[in-house]
Amino acid sequence: MEKLRLLEKVGEGGMSTVWKAFDKVNERIVAVKVLKRAFAEKAEEVRNFKAEAHIMEEIVHPGIVRAYEFACDHGEWYYVMEYVDGYSFGEFLRQKMHVKEIDCLLICESVAAALDYAWNNHGLVHCDLKPENIMINQEGMIKVMDLGIAHRFEFKPGGEQEIPDQVTGTPAYISPELVYGDLEPDCRSDIYSLGATLYHLATGRMLFEHMDPVDTMRAHCDDNMQSPDPRNFRPELSESFVRLLEAMLVKNREDRIQTWSDVIEMCRDIESGATFKPRDTAGASSIRLG
Repeated sequence: MEKLRLLEKVGEGGMSTVWKAFDKVNERIVAVKVLKRAFAEKAEEVRNFKAEAHIMEEIVHPGIVRAYEFACDHGEWYYVMEYVDGYSFGEFLRQKMHVKEIDCLLICESVAAALDYAWNNHGLVHCDLKPENIMINQEGMIKVMDLGIAHRFEFKPGGEQEIPDQVTGTPAYISPELVYGDLEPDCRSDIYSLGATLYHLATGRMLFEHMDPVDTMRAHCDDNMQSPDPRNFRPELSESFVRLLEAMLVKNREDRIQTWSDVIEMCRDIESGATFKPRDTAGASSIRLG
């Protein structure tokens, strides 16, 4: 990484670290995601890391963090990407506890617009939407980061399904169809995850609090497992906003909001004060209204 000067570590996950750096060639501040040494020797992990970087290189949208370059230097795999001078909404929640409804709607619209572009132009399903993967920069622009790659898991028909050893997504926000991998994921999986994210942002609580990861994933899939009406925690939330969450969080994706453009339209209806009329749904959502 001779052309880069690492300035400070700004994030760390199980497989990689992220650094703020100065690109000496292009004379700009960038972020550098580095695959940890323990995984750099595993061919499959390197392939996945490379695929993630290439997807981010291909997608050019102001609402999605873009990768510029993928490289290997002395056995160290990394990619250079856009640096977002701001913070994630995971960080915001840890400081402020919840986000106002009007701001939740703006976040929802921004993420929906970005992923609508990614889905319609690249067939991309993020698979890991959560507060930590949505950032806001100093200019107030919302940015989606850490684009995932959809995976399918073996489906065992009949009886209770086993949780696979590896599930794509974060248990608190994962869609039911991604838990067991019985359906090819599409944009509706991300719509569910964004609904779970908005619930957390608006209330300061996750859909299914105080459960271990396996029980949380089962709860997303079980019609008998419901989360409370978010107004139990934030009485000021409007009925229309709650109905939007309900429509995004229907467990059966055939009865969920079907497209990102539908999500955007519903957000704008709420913002304008129009009467919100979600489509009739036969499936159960993850919210108990009452």
